[in-house]
Amino acid sequence: MSRLIELREDFRRAESAVGYANLGMVADALDELACLSPSMAADGGVMEFKLRLLERAQRWPEAASLAAKLASSHPNEARWFVAWAFAKRRSDSLDSASKILSEAASLHPKDPLIQFNLGCYAAQRGDLTTAHSHVRRAIELDHDLEKLAHEDPDLEPLRQAHLID
Repeated sequence: MSRLIELREDFRRAESAVGYANLGMVADALDELACLSPSMAADGGVMEFKLRLLERAQRWPEAASLAAKLASSHPNEARWFVAWAFAKRRSDSLDSASKILSEAASLHPKDPLIQFNLGCYAAQRGDLTTAHSHVRRAIELDHDLEKLAHEDPDLEPLRQAHLID
């Protein structure tokens, strides 16, 4: 197949995937992405789109695997570590997710979402002192997270202990 024909087919499939996703037909969207050429499938935007679809489908092991690849190939982007930990928490355990974010925090010490999620994970483990410290740090880095701290169900142990007012 010529490269031009392959590109046209890739773009048709990508458009179909977006259309399916907009209709809430996540499995069909993922099926279209699975038929893309290797070069198109490796495109960063396509990989992110696929990750979001896997998350919507709650296909956590696949989402964790893809997010791990994105974190490995783009270590300067904290969001991939957050996505990886989010999926790993659901596919494996809170401890494995915490480990991912603890390592990511050394690469991205000023990322508020890493700090916030570390706080959530610590709260869920019952380590309220550590949770409070991480959440306070996250809010210092991004004041908009204060509202989320009052709503996030993972932080209910902190609210019950009156560590978030």
